[in-house]
Amino acid sequence: MSDREAQISSFLKAAGWDEADRHKLPGDASTRRYEKLILGSKKAVLMDAPKGVETPSEPEGASPEMRVKLGYNALARLAGPNPEAFAAIAKELKMRGFSAPAIMAQDQELGLMLLEDLGADLYARVLQVEPAKEAELYKAAIDTLAAIYRSSFPTIMHSGSKDWWVRDYDRHALQAEADLFLDWFGADFDRKISEKAKVKWYAIWDALWPLLDKHPKGLALRDFHAENLFWIPKRQSVGRVGLIDFQDGLFAHPAYDLVSLLEDARRDVALELHGPLIQRFCDKAGLKNDEDFKSAYAVMGAQRNAKILGIFVRLAKRDGKPHYRELIPRVAQHFIRDLSHPVLSDLKQWVETHLPETFTRYPQIKTAMVMAAGHGTRMRPLTDDRSKAMVEVNGQPLIGHMLDRLGAAGVEKAVVNVHAHADHLENYLKARNDGLEISISDERNALLETGGGLVKALPLLGNDPVFICNIDAVWQENTPVLQTMMQHWDPARMDDLLLLAPIHQTLGYHGKGDFTLGEDGRITRRTGDSAPYVYAGVQIARLEPARAFKIEPFSRNKMWDVSLEKGRAFGVVMDGFWMHVGDPKAREETEARLNE
Repeated sequence: MSDREAQISSFLKAAGWDEADRHKLPGDASTRRYEKLILGSKKAVLMDAPKGVETPSEPEGASPEMRVKLGYNALARLAGPNPEAFAAIAKELKMRGFSAPAIMAQDQELGLMLLEDLGADLYARVLQVEPAKEAELYKAAIDTLAAIYRSSFPTIMHSGSKDWWVRDYDRHALQAEADLFLDWFGADFDRKISEKAKVKWYAIWDALWPLLDKHPKGLALRDFHAENLFWIPKRQSVGRVGLIDFQDGLFAHPAYDLVSLLEDARRDVALELHGPLIQRFCDKAGLKNDEDFKSAYAVMGAQRNAKILGIFVRLAKRDGKPHYRELIPRVAQHFIRDLSHPVLSDLKQWVETHLPETFTRYPQIKTAMVMAAGHGTRMRPLTDDRSKAMVEVNGQPLIGHMLDRLGAAGVEKAVVNVHAHADHLENYLKARNDGLEISISDERNALLETGGGLVKALPLLGNDPVFICNIDAVWQENTPVLQTMMQHWDPARMDDLLLLAPIHQTLGYHGKGDFTLGEDGRITRRTGDSAPYVYAGVQIARLEPARAFKIEPFSRNKMWDVSLEKGRAFGVVMDGFWMHVGDPKAREETEARLNE
C-alpha cells in the first residue's frame, strides 16, 4: 500500500466509510482524482487533491511580477493545491440555495474530502439519452447562472479555520490564459511568433479588456458546462442544477460562465438556442442585451476559447492525454465564430496572419459531392423506371436520406451527378425546399464512374475539402457520424478520410472487408483473407489531388491508391450500424431494421 493510499484509508476510517466499495470516476484536466463510494444504501464521492503536485496559488497582495515568478497558477489566479477554495465556495453556494455538494468530511492538510453524491445525471449524459430535453435543461442552467450573478458573495470566504480570498479575474489572469494560444496551440504548428507580432498581440488585447468594465462583476465558477452540471429535477428552483468544479471561481464579467455553457468544448449546444438563452440570462440577471454586452460576450468567448485551444494541446503534448485533441476542432469553430464579431476584427486579422491554421486545419465542410449517376443494375426491377438514387426506403428516396444527413451536419451545397433517369431525379431535387443548394453535374452522355465523375464536377465543387457520398449508404448512429468525421479531419495530414464500419456491424455487405486501421489512424488495404473494416460510402477529401486526373471513366480507388502510397489516407470508425442498400433484399432488410 502506497503512502497516499494509507492516508486515504485512515481518512475514510475516521469518517466511517472504510468499508465502502470504491469505484474510480473519470478524471478531468486537473491533478485531482475522484472515486464514487457505496456503503449499503449510502453514496458519496471522494476527492483526492494532494498538495505539492501543482505550483502554488497567488498569495494575498502579490504583485503581477511575483505572480509570474510563482508560476501559472498564481498568474492565472487558479486555486492550485488549496482544497479550502472548494470548501469555502461550496459553503457560500449552499447557503444561498444552490446545489453544491455538501462536505461530509475533510482533511485540508492532506487534500482529502468526502462529498455529497449529486447522482449520475450529468447534463452531458442526460442529453445524450434524451436530446429533446436540451432546451429545458439549458433554461434551468441559465436561471441558475443568473441567480449566482445576482447574489452577493464576500471576497473572503471561510472554510473551517481557514479563509479563502476570492480574487478578481484581472487583466493579468485573462492575458496569461489567452497567451496559452501562442505558447501551445501556435507551437503545435511549429509557428515562431516574432517579437513584433507579440507586441501587436498584447496591444490588441489591451484595447479589448476595457470592454469588460462596462458591467459589474459577479462570481464566475469558471467551468460552467455540461460535464460539470447535474440534473436534479426533484429539487426546486435553482437547486435543480447540481454544481461541481468551481474551486477556481473568481469575480468576473457575467458573460464568462455564459460563454462556458453555450460554447462548450465537449458538446454542441443547438445554435438556434444561443440567442434566446443569452436573452434569458440578461433578462434574469438584470442586464441589457445591447451592443456593450454582445461585445463583451465576444471578447470573453475569444479569450476562453483561445485559452482552451492552448490547454488541450498542452494536455496532449505535455501531460500524455492525447484524447483532448479530439475536442480541438469544436473549440476552433467556437473561436472562429467569436472572431466574426466586428469588435474583434483586429484580433481576427492577427490570427489570419500569424496562425492561419486556426481557420484552415479545422474547417467545417460546407460542400458535398453526392454520387447518384449509377445504373443501379443490381437493384432491378426497382430501377426499371427510376435511378437507384430514387429508390425509396421508408417512404423517402435514398438520396433524400443522404441529403438530410448532410444538411443536419451543416453542409450548405451539394453537387449531384446524374445519368440514368436523370430527369426524374432532377425534378425531385428541384422540389426539395430545405435550404440546401443543389447543383447538377450532368453525365447523361457518358457515365464516368466515381473517379471520373468527381473530376468532371470539380468546377462546381470549389477549392475547399468536400464530403463525397454514395447514395446507397444508410446508417443508424449513436454519435453523429458526419460531425465526428469533421472533428477528425486534418488537411495538413490527410488527402482522404474514409468512414469505416466494423464488418460485423453492417447489413447488405457480403465481402471480406476493405481496410485495416493503424493506431495513427492511417488505413491500409486488405492483404489477407479478411479485414476488420468496410468502407461505409462517405469520405472527406481534398480536391487538389483529383486535379491530376483526366475526365474519363475510372474508379475513385485510383485516387485512394495515390493517397495510400503517400501515407495520407486515413479512416474513422463510425459509432453506429451501417446498411448498404445495394439490392432489393437489402432494401427490405434496411426498412425492417429502421422500423424496429
